[in-house]
Amino acid sequence: MQLPLVARFALFASASHVIIGVQLAFWPLFLAARGLDATEMGIVAGIGLWARVAAHPTVGILADLSGDRRRVMLILAVFAFLSFALYIPAYGFWPMLAIGIASGTAFATVLPLADNAVLQAGLDYGRFRIWASLTFLVMTLAIGELLQAAPPDSLLVLLLAGSALMVLGVCAMPRNPEPSARRSDAGAWRSLVGGRNLLFLSAAALIQASHLVYYGYSSLYWKSLGYGTGVIGWLWAEGVIAEIVLFYWASRLFRHANPAHLMLLGGIAGVVRWTVLASATSLWALAAVNFMHCFTFAAAHLGAMYYLLRNAPASHAGTAQSAYSASQGIGFGLVALFAGALYDAIGGSAFYAMAGMSAAGALAAYLLGRLATKS
Repeated sequence: MQLPLVARFALFASASHVIIGVQLAFWPLFLAARGLDATEMGIVAGIGLWARVAAHPTVGILADLSGDRRRVMLILAVFAFLSFALYIPAYGFWPMLAIGIASGTAFATVLPLADNAVLQAGLDYGRFRIWASLTFLVMTLAIGELLQAAPPDSLLVLLLAGSALMVLGVCAMPRNPEPSARRSDAGAWRSLVGGRNLLFLSAAALIQASHLVYYGYSSLYWKSLGYGTGVIGWLWAEGVIAEIVLFYWASRLFRHANPAHLMLLGGIAGVVRWTVLASATSLWALAAVNFMHCFTFAAAHLGAMYYLLRNAPASHAGTAQSAYSASQGIGFGLVALFAGALYDAIGGSAFYAMAGMSAAGALAAYLLGRLATKS
């Protein structure tokens, strides 16, 4: 008996966010246990992100030209699993850098192709993302409790399990409808990164990359303030719960919204959120702004998805999705090169730099909204 279409996409979303739940919230603890300091973590993250920037457009073009997105995704998912397995014996900076580049590039390039598959299938993207967010929520809470008794190396077991499930999730996805319709002039993709779209990509990159200190160092920072991994897990969970609520109601609230306005909302919220996290140390203050993840990430991401759906030609939808991911990779890659050293130098005050980035992203989104963006 074949699973319903929504269930097949949900399987992939959940599996991929087992991996993200491990890497996003607690992976620095694993890297520290394998001998890396904060500066080295930043270098590993930054170089890995730049590798993905080069890979994203290549993979997107290949998927569009081949007309067989699922096969491309399956190759990448299997390679990601095999690369993650190399972490088992690895210690020290250079092995972790090499493995991080290989596994991270393969894993990251699968995700935009999956997002594109959901959009092209006509499914409610917000409801699809709920499964990803729920999995991330469960993972952050479970890992927070797990690490109170288990060593950081236990994260690797979860990583391998998630990557194995992701391979199964890709296998369960439907094949591309009308693959021949996706094949067209390979040079036309260049228009996706010019003109108004360049402003869109800049806004997306600035707003999403402003999360880097939060993603990479908030667990370390909150731990330095005296909070245990259980509390840290709940702080992460709070933002994800708010994100789930927004994704659930997104189709009703934002169906006719200007995509640029959603991105603007995310940028403005980021200025507030990062400023408070830079200056506050009490638990109530941290909790008071962490719910804003539903705006800084979810609203901005939904705006980007709606923009791509309404503005990217169907024949280059995979390339457009990959261009969006590549723009974020550029933003994250630039910030990651200095974020580790910045955190080492000034600790939580590094969030102030993220507030500045978010403000620049909000300005770009505002200018985009002034143009004739389709709604």
